[in-house]
Amino acid sequence: MAALQTLRNKAAVFITALIALALLAFILTDLLGSGNSIFVDRETLGVIDGHKVKAQEFQQKIENAEAIYKIENNSASIPEQRQNELRESVWQQEIAQVTFGELFKNAGVDVSDAEVLDMAIGDHIAAPCRQLFTNPQTGIFDREMAINYLKQGRHSDAHFAFYWSDLEQKLRFQRKFQKYGALIAQSAFCNKAQVELAQAKLSKNVDVNFVNVRYAIVPDSTVAVSESEIKARYKKDREIYRVKEGRDIEYVSFPIRPTDLDREDTRKAVEELKADFANPETNAFNYAQMNSEGDVDSRYYAASQLSGTLKSFVEGAQVGEVYGPYLEGETYKLSRLADVAMRPDSVKARHILVQESKELADSIYKLAKNGADFAALARQYSKDPGSAVNGGDLDWFKDGVMVPSFNEACFTGKAGDIVLVESQFGYHIINIQARGVEVKKYHVATIEKTVQYSSRTQQQVYAQAQTLASKIKDGQSFQAVIDTSNIIKRVARGIASSAQSVNSITHAREIVKWAYEAEVGDVSTLFPCDDEFVLATLTKIQPEGYADVNDVSISIAAQIRRDKKAEAVTAATQGMTLAQIADKYGLKVDSAKNVNYNANSVAGAGMEPALVGKAVVAEQGKVFSAIKGINGAYAIEVVAANDAPASEAESVKSSYQSRLRSLPYYLQQVVTDVEIEDNRIKFY
Repeated sequence: MAALQTLRNKAAVFITALIALALLAFILTDLLGSGNSIFVDRETLGVIDGHKVKAQEFQQKIENAEAIYKIENNSASIPEQRQNELRESVWQQEIAQVTFGELFKNAGVDVSDAEVLDMAIGDHIAAPCRQLFTNPQTGIFDREMAINYLKQGRHSDAHFAFYWSDLEQKLRFQRKFQKYGALIAQSAFCNKAQVELAQAKLSKNVDVNFVNVRYAIVPDSTVAVSESEIKARYKKDREIYRVKEGRDIEYVSFPIRPTDLDREDTRKAVEELKADFANPETNAFNYAQMNSEGDVDSRYYAASQLSGTLKSFVEGAQVGEVYGPYLEGETYKLSRLADVAMRPDSVKARHILVQESKELADSIYKLAKNGADFAALARQYSKDPGSAVNGGDLDWFKDGVMVPSFNEACFTGKAGDIVLVESQFGYHIINIQARGVEVKKYHVATIEKTVQYSSRTQQQVYAQAQTLASKIKDGQSFQAVIDTSNIIKRVARGIASSAQSVNSITHAREIVKWAYEAEVGDVSTLFPCDDEFVLATLTKIQPEGYADVNDVSISIAAQIRRDKKAEAVTAATQGMTLAQIADKYGLKVDSAKNVNYNANSVAGAGMEPALVGKAVVAEQGKVFSAIKGINGAYAIEVVAANDAPASEAESVKSSYQSRLRSLPYYLQQVVTDVEIEDNRIKFY
């Protein structure tokens, strides 16, 4: 039952919400009202390799994922960002299940119930189970906890069937994936010729001299690129320019920022707290916690550790005196000097953490007070594994490092004291061993309120944005109005249908949905996004397929120009030595040692695979020009070649075979070859 209770403490009450039908009704209503044919499939959220993903079933899986999240995080709600991540995770799981499920079936790969148990409580513990059943005190997988959960949960845990079913599905898929990957890996074969070729390449090191004729040295004006050449290169390399579906928009933002009037309102609100805060009968820290934003810092500080404003205040103030309101950044503060005391700058202590019961803590405390070996007690009873092995020793620590009750006991007690205190971690029997140098410290309670924009300010910004929006009718007037309004236009390109953000706009799902429903030239309504209003116009619809040649012509022209420059360098340097080539272009001869196939970079040149490849196979003592690299055209000369020792060569052979057998790591490539129709934009 203890293991079960531990899991219950981690979990929130499972909240089930049947909203799939409502969601589907909303979708159908939306589609029927949009003028679409009644015969259109309105229930299909997507198609994965011919398999239809139904909206209602997908929504149920999302709800299951959300329920699991609530259980694991002991939470009754889910942050919006996490909800978006869960939806994406469920979609990716759907792709994996469909894609690999068929492969597993065709290969005869399956997982038995015994194997699932082995992953949960046997000799091959899976990562999810290891995380779930790790003892928080030892940091080690607790098999007994796992077994108890499986035994007891079936009868007494309301979450068990649901949670275990989800975990079991994940464990089965994980093991199937491992089996299938191993099957593919064991099927990999390399013949003798392949191994020998790899061995010859990978075991050879060369020392080279080279000249890097950077492409920028050759003027662009000397290299003409025609439109026909661009089209021909595009046709040749068309697959490079395959693109996913996307949308391009132009937009303007109307940020909502606090005004001077908002700042004055905040200052007045803080000022109104001053009288009660200064009342001697008011507990300064309790009052600050009730009226401040966030947690109140209750630590003691030396004057040198305080901000300049507070330092000046406390050094001349009396206990109980209040200072403020004062502004730091965009936060108004009100501070009260609650106490001044001489406290050590640090303390050396050891402790015994007891979590079982107050009675056990009292017993150990009495033993320690009566002279029992404190270190031995710590090793036997303490639940703090980090210090227990050292007899409970915590060494020296600064004021404020420990939790409040523990900290105060240490910094207000005397050297040699043994005290018992309680914290959120349990009961601590503390032995204060030594105190550092005492310094004057100040205990300051501070109320903080950050300046926020008011609804009044929000309405003003909206009115200004709406006035401008009313002048815009289409994409052309969008640009014209912006040109006369001194507003910065921003551009977002290639927005995916699954996107949750647009550039720096983090909660932009409504903008994305609008972009996928609009036509080119349409102008949106004003979107409220966090602390701004956004107005957008759709400038391009990019269907799944290939980028338009005009959109990539600049990039293609640059590639062609680079190739022509390399050819020009080759023609201009035929028969020259490296020194002559360097002199011709005003450069110097560089050198690199131990160049080999194991790396794609060369010292002094950077990432240059073509340079590496040519250098390893080049004839020693002969100049080769020009090798078309990433950053420039290279002329090289191999000055020395060194074959690896036989033992290293054998290692190379083994390494090459291992690479062939590591195919499971590349199985994700299978997913990229699956045809996927993603219609989630119509639903979420």
